[in-house]
Amino acid sequence: MKQIFTFLFLSLVFINCSTNNDNLPEEFWGMKLQRKLTGKEAKDFVDKLHFQNVATEKNEVGIYKGEVGNAAVYITYYSDEKNAYQDFRKMTEKISPENSMFVRGTYHNINNKQVYSCLGLGQVHYVFAHKNLLFWVSADPNFSRNFLDEYMKLVMN
Repeated sequence: MKQIFTFLFLSLVFINCSTNNDNLPEEFWGMKLQRKLTGKEAKDFVDKLHFQNVATEKNEVGIYKGEVGNAAVYITYYSDEKNAYQDFRKMTEKISPENSMFVRGTYHNINNKQVYSCLGLGQVHYVFAHKNLLFWVSADPNFSRNFLDEYMKLVMN
């Protein structure tokens, strides 16, 4: 009986560990997750930032703070990779003409992904699609690129 219990317990631990795909960990890059928004709260937050309804049904927002500075991660879930990439294109094309608070928008190849970056509101912003997800990562300029590199490793593994 003890062996069966041990087997079941270890199986559950293994399954939970292998399927845990937390794109907003409690601690990341020396910063702590100060606020995590999901569901309606995340959707409302994203819509409020844009002054209109733009968010899909499933969104997550993570606000990080630490001695090194501040960062935020916005994640939008799509039904498939094609829709995520289409919205990546639409979003970056709207920002590109610099008719917004974001400037110096450029496309880069980072970690074998097309990534759009721009400056605004005192931070560097990066946008990229991966699988059925669209990410917007904002971080203070002094560590933004290193933060992005490590974050991309986290979500692309």
